[in-house]
Amino acid sequence: MKILKIVVIVIVAIIGIIVIVGMLSPREVELERSITINASAESVFEELKGIKALNSWSPWQKIDPEGTKYTFEGPEIGVGSKMSWESEHPDVGTGSQKITESIENKKVRTELYFGGFDEPSYANITIEPDGTKSKVTWTFEGDMGSNPIGRIMGLMMDSMLGPSYEEGLTNLKTQVESK
Repeated sequence: MKILKIVVIVIVAIIGIIVIVGMLSPREVELERSITINASAESVFEELKGIKALNSWSPWQKIDPEGTKYTFEGPEIGVGSKMSWESEHPDVGTGSQKITESIENKKVRTELYFGGFDEPSYANITIEPDGTKSKVTWTFEGDMGSNPIGRIMGLMMDSMLGPSYEEGLTNLKTQVESK
């Protein structure tokens, strides 16, 4: 009986620590990665201005290429261009991405919804010309809500999402520079 009491106390203490750490963790998460591409801002923007173009270098499109169903809506390029996806692969899941702002040769902002989350996240891709090169920066902004587990996940967002952003930027660089 004494061992059971100790086990219950330890479990309650662990849950309490998780709740406290989660409640003290930031609600908002941000991530940023950059790369220099040996091409003009116009050439880079060509690969960003429509959802289908974004998907062509996305690090996630190759995870489940046969099992992911894509649906495209709205205009081919610019604001309103939208893609939804469905996959049973746990690293892909379901969601949607829609261009909400597009400034020619400078910036594309998308609104993202992921299955299981009611609040949107946002991604920005900005282009800064630098002579014959372009610095491309990809950011992620999300609200992890009030759930302590979600907030703890937010603490790990950089290590979870950062490598995918780096891979995507490398894919974009290869794609743009090969043209």
